[in-house]
Amino acid sequence: MRKLKSKIIFVLLLLFLIIWTFVIYNFSPERIINSIGIENSYFVVFIISLFGGISILFPIPYYIFVMTFAAGGSNPLLLGIFAGVGLTLGDSTSYLFGRHGGKIIPNRYNKISKNILNRLVSYPEWLRASIILLWGSIVPLPSDVLTIPLGLMGYSYKKLIIPLGIGHIIFNTLIAFAGYYGISFILQLLLS
Repeated sequence: MRKLKSKIIFVLLLLFLIIWTFVIYNFSPERIINSIGIENSYFVVFIISLFGGISILFPIPYYIFVMTFAAGGSNPLLLGIFAGVGLTLGDSTSYLFGRHGGKIIPNRYNKISKNILNRLVSYPEWLRASIILLWGSIVPLPSDVLTIPLGLMGYSYKKLIIPLGIGHIIFNTLIAFAGYYGISFILQLLLS
């Protein structure tokens, strides 16, 4: 059953990427934005990022939309904020799953979660927040790996979600500027 579910998710993700590639190939980002409207692009990216954050159920590569909408003329800073907030709210479901679903999680994951939490709480508060912020700022690290164990162990939601949200906003803003100015601009900025 688990293998079948994994295969279905893989096929749906592959189908989504093929369709989106077809859309991008046949319609410019400007035309996509013109059809949905710049003012609607922020709401659309928020919703798609929200579902992307619920990655346990919907493995959506939302950042493709962030880049496309930025390349189409949407404000990259606003896209980064809307995508970051949507992703963070989506990640909240993983935290809640860990917080309230601890009874159904196998014991070996409970041990891993305890190790993560014990390690994290041994650090000073500023370092914990920095690690969580860095985690949210870097892809391909999925937030579920962090949010589920911390929820399971009862880590403070506020101490988790604020730095994670800031990290998501930083990451998505960089992705949006990469779409707006081109990836070479972001690489030059980061390497100089």
